[in-house]
Amino acid sequence: MAEIRTRVQKDVWWIILDNPPLNLLTTEMLVQCTAALQKALRLSPRLIVLSGIGEQAFCSGVDLPSEKQRSKLLHAARETDVMFSTVRQKKIPTVALIKGNAFGPGCEIASLCETIIAREDARFRLPAPNAQVFPSAVTTYLPSLIGQEQTTFLGQSGKTLSAREALHLGLAHQVLPARRFLQDTEELLIMLATIGSPA
Repeated sequence: MAEIRTRVQKDVWWIILDNPPLNLLTTEMLVQCTAALQKALRLSPRLIVLSGIGEQAFCSGVDLPSEKQRSKLLHAARETDVMFSTVRQKKIPTVALIKGNAFGPGCEIASLCETIIAREDARFRLPAPNAQVFPSAVTTYLPSLIGQEQTTFLGQSGKTLSAREALHLGLAHQVLPARRFLQDTEELLIMLATIGSPA
């Protein structure tokens, strides 16, 4: 069953995309993600971490059983988008942990987080112009990370970026080796949670 899982660990609020193997976003998952962010605002954790189940993908897109469902999914995505902005305004740090593919809307939702930490085998692909889901990702956050010119080019070209290429462009903030990913990630999150401040 496709769902969003949450947990609190050492004052870190985890939001986990659970729809393997590709962790495609559904309308219901987006509704649950918005609710998870709302709960995080009430809990005021030191850090919010967004991750995906499994090794193949952080999130490779959206699951649309029919075109009729698109408007519902886009509405749910806008609500999630707004809630991420609210979390930023409340000064709660957000981190996206990327294992595997972050394609299309997966790349968008990662960019809504302040920090992107990627495993060395992660891959990124911006959404095509007709496949954009999160409004502020393409209009604000991706251009602030990599510039408007690169945002437009990568969206139109469909080019896939390696983790190192994403780091070079500024899309990813940290790239960690696969063999030490869990250990190094834990150390980084502890550091980020330590310097984060509850709202």
